[in-house]
Amino acid sequence: MKPSRLAAPALLVGLAAVHLALAWPGAGERGVIAEEITPYLPRHPVVLASADGSGVRLLPPHDRPDRRGWVSTAQWPNLAYVGDARTWPVLIKGHQSALGTYAGLALAPALGDGLAGVRRSSVVLGLALIGLVFALGRRLGLGLALAGAAALACALSPGLLFFARTGYGFELASRVAMLAALVLAARRLTRARSLALGLVLAAAILCRATIAATLLPALLLLLVHPDRRTGLRRPALALGLGAAIPLLFALAVQLALPLHAGTAPAAKLPLADLAHRTATAPATLAAQLAWVADPDTVLLPLVADLPRSPLPGLVFGTAVLALALGRWWRARAGDGECLFVAAALGNALFGAWLYGDPQQFQLGMALEPLFVLAVAHPLQSLRSPRLAALAVTALLSLRAWQCAALLSAEQAVTNPMLSGAAQRQLTATLAARHPGEGDVVTTTYNHVGMLEAWAPQSPHPPIHAYRALRRGDGAATISAWREILRTYPARFVVLSTGPNLFDGPFTDNAATERALVSVLPATGRSIIARHDFPCESGRPCLALLELSPRP
Repeated sequence: MKPSRLAAPALLVGLAAVHLALAWPGAGERGVIAEEITPYLPRHPVVLASADGSGVRLLPPHDRPDRRGWVSTAQWPNLAYVGDARTWPVLIKGHQSALGTYAGLALAPALGDGLAGVRRSSVVLGLALIGLVFALGRRLGLGLALAGAAALACALSPGLLFFARTGYGFELASRVAMLAALVLAARRLTRARSLALGLVLAAAILCRATIAATLLPALLLLLVHPDRRTGLRRPALALGLGAAIPLLFALAVQLALPLHAGTAPAAKLPLADLAHRTATAPATLAAQLAWVADPDTVLLPLVADLPRSPLPGLVFGTAVLALALGRWWRARAGDGECLFVAAALGNALFGAWLYGDPQQFQLGMALEPLFVLAVAHPLQSLRSPRLAALAVTALLSLRAWQCAALLSAEQAVTNPMLSGAAQRQLTATLAARHPGEGDVVTTTYNHVGMLEAWAPQSPHPPIHAYRALRRGDGAATISAWREILRTYPARFVVLSTGPNLFDGPFTDNAATERALVSVLPATGRSIIARHDFPCESGRPCLALLELSPRP
């Protein structure tokens, strides 16, 4: 075999080695995020729908004696089938099916026990993503070295590293399917390729419907390219199949099963507010450009409460977009640059429509593979190979520095949601006290699934009271605590004492604790012990209050 034929496989092996070296170690050590773990739990967590003077009400399926069969609920997964052995998720959220989750369910047993296996399945999805970035770069005309450099930039990305060590299978799977669709569309469509493209497009949308904001503009651009144009029939077949399967699935689900209020696929689409939200598109674009250029602008404050100015990332991301626009205008842009421009603009508009808040950068995560290709294409146009090599070295060094900054921050976590040390200590302390049914009450959204993940063999699941304790009227919170303490033994109460940027505006952990303390005397209860668990940084993270028995 010629050496040139060995170059691409050797490069892919090297890329895989880099990704595995970064993402595999400690995949099961970081703290549990509620949204990453709940789709994988064998049973739905026990969540209070409300608690007030009229009693305590549980979310389905725990609101009925026989929990088997189809269940629709407000807690992830929103739609699932409860079997004898486990719960099988169908819809994680209205616009997110459990298709990507099943990759984790299938791979996890072979990759490790419990949480570690689930997260390593995400590492494997990350491997597929990196390989597809390389393949797409080659199909869009990048040389071997620059396609490898683009894939390496993805492997070194703090954004990919962070999510490849979580259970966000639906998020990673949607990106993998997106890139697979673009790889297929980067060649002239045959009938077989059209069918494959339609199926992969459908899979991407089923994994996460919002991926369409990034995928469709880029895909349409490839399909109308003069060098790939094959008439209307084959693109129509691919696009029709890709749209029909998710639409028929959503329609069948809604006709066959009553969905919980507010969880239907389009339940929260703000149609009446679209015109107003359009004005936030420029700010949304700015936030997404800052993210793809430097994911640490979000991750460092989230992980370790470290300041990180978004300005350098915004400047570089904007420069890449402006350069791509200018080169496209002069008919000099590579295909990767054009795809990035189309996807970024579509992403910003749909992000503004869906969220109306530039800080909600979620859609921007899918832009990162196209961003690195947009950076690589102009480098290929440089006349001096030495200058191109220096630029690639500098950019990859910058990416490696960003990656190292995240890894360093993870050694000094301040966020209770991400502190594996604090969560494991709390779980061990609880296990040593042998809590019974109804003995453990948690108080905030990101406690859901935490204890279930670290202690999967516990026979008595905790009661998650975050919905009943939402920030708002102090009197309502006190009333909720009074009813919770009347209904359950509640010997142990879990509190978050550290900062978490992921908490929504409905969360006020300090107010929740104050309300509990104020209601204890009237119920004849008192705090007999408090156990504090610091984060890796040594700062306060989680607390466990041990209450006296009910009189």
